[in-house]
Amino acid sequence: MTFVRRILVQPQRLWIRRALLQVHLWTGVILGLYLCLIAITGSLLVFRVEMEHRAATLWPNIKPASPSGTGLAPLTTVINNVQAAYPNDTLVIAYTPTRITPVFRAEVQSRRRRFTVVAHPETGALLGEMPERRTWIDTLADLHTTLLFGVKGRMANGIGGAFLLLMTATGILLWWPGIRTWTKALFVDPRRGWRRINFDLHRATGFWVLLIISFWAASGVYFGFSREVFQFVNRLSPVVTARPPTVKLGPVTQPVPLDLDSLIARSEALDPGTTLAGVRFPYSRRAPIEILRLRPGGYGWDYTNTLYFNPYDSTHIQTWRYGVNQTLGDWFIWLQVPLHYGVFWGLGFKILWASLGLAIPLLVVTGATMYWNRIWRHRVKRWSART
Repeated sequence: MTFVRRILVQPQRLWIRRALLQVHLWTGVILGLYLCLIAITGSLLVFRVEMEHRAATLWPNIKPASPSGTGLAPLTTVINNVQAAYPNDTLVIAYTPTRITPVFRAEVQSRRRRFTVVAHPETGALLGEMPERRTWIDTLADLHTTLLFGVKGRMANGIGGAFLLLMTATGILLWWPGIRTWTKALFVDPRRGWRRINFDLHRATGFWVLLIISFWAASGVYFGFSREVFQFVNRLSPVVTARPPTVKLGPVTQPVPLDLDSLIARSEALDPGTTLAGVRFPYSRRAPIEILRLRPGGYGWDYTNTLYFNPYDSTHIQTWRYGVNQTLGDWFIWLQVPLHYGVFWGLGFKILWASLGLAIPLLVVTGATMYWNRIWRHRVKRWSART
């Protein structure tokens, strides 16, 4: 029987399969608790916005803003109020209300700290500063993204993602039972004994969640080693729209006063069909002013267009449409956040994503049970018999 035929008909007898089983097994044994921690915290963080919204105390009686912007105070009113309240500080960026955060937000940089000021959606009056104290939600997010160890923890997560990719690759090879019985490996037979049900549950669950877990693993590598992954992807498929353009201002002979209302109106004319999402102010003399506009059908940075203007003569320099992907490289980079977090397509999608995340602890538990049934149960019996 040829090697290929053995793979198709009797893969269980191949030595390479036994080697892959050892790799799959010991990677799972070593990383089992870590994978459970990452999966459970990730499933909880799918609902982070809802948890933070319930925990908010600055706007308990304010209704969510209208998606069309009807009834909202002008953003320039909020900007003027913030600059008047903090004349010695620098306004970095101002955001319009959203259906999740029903207030204006402005980030302000002082000499010692950076803080967020919120304003009423209808009047533009300042409501106060966001509390700077850390909440349990912030700790939960840090535990998931950095293991509470900052940059080193993020890199450790990247390494963990690489090992999870190894587990998915070996897992799909181990899943293949042969061409005659492969359809039975897709489901769980409840008529079998509990040990066989546990085996079927591990095998079938691993198959059905293989693609999304592989993507989560790849995104973990990306978040841990963003620059290296970006360069690798860019070599395979040029990244065009998934990275911000480099915009520098040229010399201006006759600067004119900045009319922010006029600039926002021009951005609407240049980018019709979008809604105003915010204004980012120049961070240096050579930097542009940026008008952020949200495309319909989504929210957040991943659906935002950025229009760059010269703050000295109000000329439009360039428009960056992040998420309007042109290449496979763009798609790969852009999808990292939406598909990893699963928070952009409504509550139903969030519930699905959180449920899929909990498949990882299920695989760890069923895998550990299989290890007990096949190895340690017999060893314990022999030890008990000797004593």
